[in-house]
Amino acid sequence: MPHIKTGLIACILLGITTGTSVAASNMVLSGEYTFYTDEMSLEMIGQNICMFPDAQSGKQIPRNKGDERDLWFCFSDYQQARKALDIPATSAKQGCGYSGKLTVEVTDYRINEQQNDEFDVARLVKVISHDKPEVIECQP
Repeated sequence: MPHIKTGLIACILLGITTGTSVAASNMVLSGEYTFYTDEMSLEMIGQNICMFPDAQSGKQIPRNKGDERDLWFCFSDYQQARKALDIPATSAKQGCGYSGKLTVEVTDYRINEQQNDEFDVARLVKVISHDKPEVIECQP
């Protein structure tokens, strides 16, 4: 029984719940990433690095007919993504996080099909290219 409990915890941590489907094949996506470090963002989305694929590469992400949600996801392994994108381990001194352009290969893309606070996640395979992180200005 311990392996079932461990598997369940892993599913919860990865956001694998009812209403989630997996796009199994690897995808190369280009776009922008954000990592917010301000208190409100951390409360809402947690310590996550999220990507917003551009319109062209985002076509690879399967969506149900009529799904009008914006295409975005967070990397399932924050520490790996932070290191691979050269994002500083400390918060931005004069800002609320970091952003930049990138092209990455991802796999295990998990689509949240429900209208809730959960978000899509994907496992980072490799960073093909990325800009130096820029500080995100805080909004009033």
